[in-house]
Amino acid sequence: MNNLFCNSALLRVCPWLILCISPLAAQTTVPEALTKAKSDLTTALSSLEKTRTQIATEKPSLSAEFEKTELELREKRRLVRIARLSKDDRAQELRQLQTDANTRRQDATYLASLLKDHALKTSTLAIPGSSPLGISPEILAAETTVPAESLTTRLPILDSAITQMEGLLGGSTTPGQAADPEGNIHTGTLAALGPVSYFLSDDKSKGGDIFSSKSGGPPRFTSIPTTEIATLLAGNEATLPLDPTGGDARAMDEIDGGPMDLIRKGGLWIWPIIFLAVLSLVFGLIKLVQFARLREPTEAWVNAILAALRTGDRERASQLAQGQAHPAGPVMGRLVAVSEDSADLVEETLYEQLMGVQAKAGTLLPVIAITAATAPLLGLLGTVSGMISTFNLITLFGSGDPKPLAGGISEALITTLFGLVVAIPALVLHAFLSRRAQGITQTTERLGLSFVNGLRTKHEA
Repeated sequence: MNNLFCNSALLRVCPWLILCISPLAAQTTVPEALTKAKSDLTTALSSLEKTRTQIATEKPSLSAEFEKTELELREKRRLVRIARLSKDDRAQELRQLQTDANTRRQDATYLASLLKDHALKTSTLAIPGSSPLGISPEILAAETTVPAESLTTRLPILDSAITQMEGLLGGSTTPGQAADPEGNIHTGTLAALGPVSYFLSDDKSKGGDIFSSKSGGPPRFTSIPTTEIATLLAGNEATLPLDPTGGDARAMDEIDGGPMDLIRKGGLWIWPIIFLAVLSLVFGLIKLVQFARLREPTEAWVNAILAALRTGDRERASQLAQGQAHPAGPVMGRLVAVSEDSADLVEETLYEQLMGVQAKAGTLLPVIAITAATAPLLGLLGTVSGMISTFNLITLFGSGDPKPLAGGISEALITTLFGLVVAIPALVLHAFLSRRAQGITQTTERLGLSFVNGLRTKHEA
């Protein structure tokens, strides 16, 4: 039964065996044929495995050879493309390659110059107490006609700079000298920690944070408690003041000497501006005091004067008019004196008196207006004078060092500043006082017209 089942399955899987078995059916039995078929299958599988192993072994070398052949093909295609180019195209291609090469040479030269400048600046502007850069002068002086070689020669500068920065982050000390705020030189230890440095004298009596001297002499230090600096140099934690500006804040504080220093830097033309400022201030205060003493009268005062006139008491009316602390008082006294005349004559007298009131109220105001207009002009004059001095210095010394030019520029800017500082308050003061003077004149005119209208009513009655 099993043999029949196996034979049926074998016939379904390998129908071609029927052709092989049928001629030999007379000589070979089914089990023998099945055994032979299994043997042939095993032999075929073994051959297949050997073939796969051989393929796996030869595949890397074939892949490498294929990639090499592909690269050669690309290069040949590129050469063919170049060969097919016209003469102009090849010349353009050559110019492009030359441009690229020049760009690379310029980049190499620029980078080499940057490294040299960095080394020189680091060596020159090194903070006190920091470790030296350690670059041989031959490296800085090396100049070759090949930019790439010059760049390669100066690459150690970059490594040394990184090493120096790492040392600053961890802190470094070195013996040296520093000057105290009084200018005395002390010998001690300089400690650099990041962007700041500290100094401690050998006897530990003097110390402070260091800032470089602008004159190229020994660095200077400001006095701070030396115990904290000694604690820091011992490698322990310490609390110390820090000036992140590197001494620039102190320098700015020294430069900013206050108003007197500005006046000194302003030059000759600052004094006329100051004179105008004083003149405007004095006259303004005089007018303010004058206006503050005035007491503005009311309609009741005019009515009291008219009532006294209706009763025939001219002396009482004159006393009421003269007793008012306001320019309207003298005007009203004059109107009382001519009140027996016609109303039109009294009105003409009023306008005559108003002209005097207006002139008196506006006294000194034109001077204040002149100071407000003249101060900016003097400031501009000082600006022009300062710029002329600056250009003269540029002619003599050039524009490389800005220090000789600072005086002329300061004079130019400071005189303009003072001119505006004087003109703006003077202009505001003049406007305020002019408005007050105008109000006094209008009040006097209003009260005078009330008096005239009252007289008209009296005459009509």
